[in-house]
Amino acid sequence: MNTVDTLPRDPACAALLRCRAEDMDADGAWLFWSNPPSPALYRSLKDHGQLVPVLVDGKGARPVLVAGAARVVALAELDREILCMDLGLLSAEDRGLAYVQSNAGAELSDGQLVLALRYFNALPDVNMERVLETLGIEARSKRLRLIRSWLTLPARWDALLVAGAVPLACADVLEAFAADDLEALEALFATLSWSRGNAVNVLTWIREIRARDGVSVAQVLEDAGLREILAAGLSPKDAMTRILHEIRLRRYPVLSDMERDFIDTVRRVSAGTRWRIVQPDVFESNAVELSVRLTSPDGLRAVSAELARIAAREDLDSLFPLGGK
Repeated sequence: MNTVDTLPRDPACAALLRCRAEDMDADGAWLFWSNPPSPALYRSLKDHGQLVPVLVDGKGARPVLVAGAARVVALAELDREILCMDLGLLSAEDRGLAYVQSNAGAELSDGQLVLALRYFNALPDVNMERVLETLGIEARSKRLRLIRSWLTLPARWDALLVAGAVPLACADVLEAFAADDLEALEALFATLSWSRGNAVNVLTWIREIRARDGVSVAQVLEDAGLREILAAGLSPKDAMTRILHEIRLRRYPVLSDMERDFIDTVRRVSAGTRWRIVQPDVFESNAVELSVRLTSPDGLRAVSAELARIAAREDLDSLFPLGGK
């Protein structure tokens, strides 16, 4: 390790030094957002050299990396010395805060915030007010409430959040599942990235089926044919649509039967016509809506005749499953 420049040791100053990657401790838990170097970063370092130093705590037997992990990896691959700025002796909390501040200006994702707070929560006597301020999180925000719920989950779920497979909005629902049920649920998200609405719906339905029938989540998913759906070679969109359909069918069996009968009746009675027939409120009432688009008086006369033929049918009861004449 060679000192390049030593500045006066006051809070506004730091020392610059050079060292090789193998002489540096670059495995700190505070490097919670580290990713491999991008091709663009690698090319820049190769062609133009290191323009910005990495941050280290250089007061121990060897420099401890505080920020700049991607540059360290790339420079090691290029077999070059690493320019470091020594911030001095730092606590684990200060190392984490310095790491966050080194990424200032970036919009932090839910996954990044979870990774950061999982680190800080594990520290003793942490100044959480300062941590939240550095991360840009409002202390009374819904986002923080969801993050705190998420932090009750096993840490392995963080990778699914970071990958965008499961939204943070699911934290409240997921928090209610037992450990073995959470393990079974991972199959839903391992290869599929769910929207917020669909993810919350499918998890809520699974929880309600489990409570109603007294079965495990693994059994719910087996009954829904999850393994077969995932192995069928469907597109992600089609696979999620199929899973939602199968889970909803089991959560609302009576409603699903009513919907199926309604659709069959609509196909039958509207065949050969231009009329569109829908049930507008999920069978909370007996209402039915009929609509048609017209472009001429002749069209109006034609669809009027079609409507009369529909009204004359004797098999319309399934359009009004709640009864009535």
